[in-house]
Amino acid sequence: MQLRVILSAVFVLILPISAHGACVKGNGAGFVLRGDEAIDQKHGLTWKRCAIGMRWAPQEKRCLGDPLGLGLNEALEYARKEGNGWRVPTGEELGTLLVDTCEGPKIDSTVFPDVAASDFGEGAAFWTSTEAMVPNAFYFFDFTNGYVDMHSQGFGLSVFLVK
Repeated sequence: MQLRVILSAVFVLILPISAHGACVKGNGAGFVLRGDEAIDQKHGLTWKRCAIGMRWAPQEKRCLGDPLGLGLNEALEYARKEGNGWRVPTGEELGTLLVDTCEGPKIDSTVFPDVAASDFGEGAAFWTSTEAMVPNAFYFFDFTNGYVDMHSQGFGLSVFLVK
């Protein structure tokens, strides 16, 4: 029974976001925005609004700087040093941020501006802490197109922190 639930969840995660429903426009609904943090009221999670390496600019209401392309172990260590419960999200958690916008990044850009800055040439890919079905690989989400894929943990990707 548990295996069936896990396999169903993985199947839903690997489908392109467009297969899940109609297009929506991100407007910050469901989030309480407090500076560089976004509180997801539905899922009880608090997110950093900028990728690691970027900083929140309150006057511009956006992220400035360059995101870091970190290996998963580097990202986990960064989160640990950040303290206060911050961590790399699981696949299930990061999946709650996917939005079928039809155009542009597949994330609410009101809540998470400047995600496109994380496109290092192959999409705006963000690590999860969820181990993939392939040994020594972990899932990541590409917010450019809404896909989920996996990679070895040494590959440099962007990271959102959650608590």
